[in-house]
Amino acid sequence: MNSTPKCGRTSALPLIALVVISSLAIVGDEAASMSMVLTAVDQGQTWMVTWFSLSLAIPAMILAPFGGAIVDRYDPRKIWVVCLALQSLCIGIAALQDDFWSRLALLAASNVINILSSSAAFALLPKLTGPIRIERANSLMAIGSSLAYLVGPALSAWLFGIVGASLMLGVNAGTTAVLAATALVLVLRVERPESAEPDSWNIFNGVRDGWRAIRSSPIVAATMPLLILIMISTSIEAVAGVFWLRQISGSDTLYGLVLSCWAVGSIIGAYLAGTKRLAPRTMLLIVGGGLCMALAILAEGLAPIANIIGIAFVIGGMGNGTHNVGVRNMIFQQIPQAHTGSAWAYYRMLTSTSVAIGYIVGTPRTPGDAQSMVIVAGVCALVGVLVAFVALRLLRLHRRIPTSHVTPAPRDDADQSTVVSN
Repeated sequence: MNSTPKCGRTSALPLIALVVISSLAIVGDEAASMSMVLTAVDQGQTWMVTWFSLSLAIPAMILAPFGGAIVDRYDPRKIWVVCLALQSLCIGIAALQDDFWSRLALLAASNVINILSSSAAFALLPKLTGPIRIERANSLMAIGSSLAYLVGPALSAWLFGIVGASLMLGVNAGTTAVLAATALVLVLRVERPESAEPDSWNIFNGVRDGWRAIRSSPIVAATMPLLILIMISTSIEAVAGVFWLRQISGSDTLYGLVLSCWAVGSIIGAYLAGTKRLAPRTMLLIVGGGLCMALAILAEGLAPIANIIGIAFVIGGMGNGTHNVGVRNMIFQQIPQAHTGSAWAYYRMLTSTSVAIGYIVGTPRTPGDAQSMVIVAGVCALVGVLVAFVALRLLRLHRRIPTSHVTPAPRDDADQSTVVSN
């Protein structure tokens, strides 16, 4: 593909377009997911919702490392455009089906393809930021997704009773097609990012090299337990919290308002994480954000008062927003550019695995079990925060010891945690 890199570097329009259209596509994704969930609920099979979630998560768990290796090796610009077009096609065909399981199979296929498209988009982001710092770009992407998650579920639930599942899937196909067209325009303005070495490359070596790049970063290794436990915790709460919050709120309107507090907080948190004062403090964003989430979930389980939970959810949402931006920043800072596609794909795998575990563990046997499951989720997140805090302190102590007893190392052995600017 021909590129005109100067345009991409001097203008913020490509990034703004990406944020806006990506947010629109997330609203479409929420419409598709909500249509499937409500269809399952209407059929009266309680575990169909869990099966729907697992059918999207399990393929990503298995195939994400291979998708990341492909993005690292080949041109992510082409992968991004082609895979978005294929996703739109799968969702469009699903909209024409009447059978629930046929739709589910096609959406699962679309989700597998999404591993490639999302990893490619992540790898390309530094090329699309223009004059904007990568930390602020990550912040804007998180703000856009938070807004979409705030609007999407409520809008989708309202539309489902009016237009039905087929049209909502059609809307999702349309928004994904718009994103594909936007991607096609954007990739013409950017250079191809650095790729993995082509010599004797195969996909299994690519998977291994991507994992090696992640494992070689002590910072990433230290925060890994937190990332896993936070995602398991929020997934448990997402299931058990539905039953518990509905008991507390007493009405669907109040229940929706309490849930929206988290989304509002995440928008504020994502914005603050992109400021010049907080953006460089990646570990504070990740660990501090995780602590806010843990405490908010604990407050939900221990204080059964809707107003208190609403305030806690604003704080928890702020933590969620800062945490998400911090994770994105950490990948760009700690992982070589040639392996950022793999890093994001592995993070997707981690997310899918944790969500699957959380959904299974968090499904209460009876509505009365919901409160205890929410408390377990909060404790789980708090344990992750404590483990990460101790691991990071030990890592810092380990790095200080040589400098106090040994002659300073040459430049080659400089601290590997130094922020890498992309």
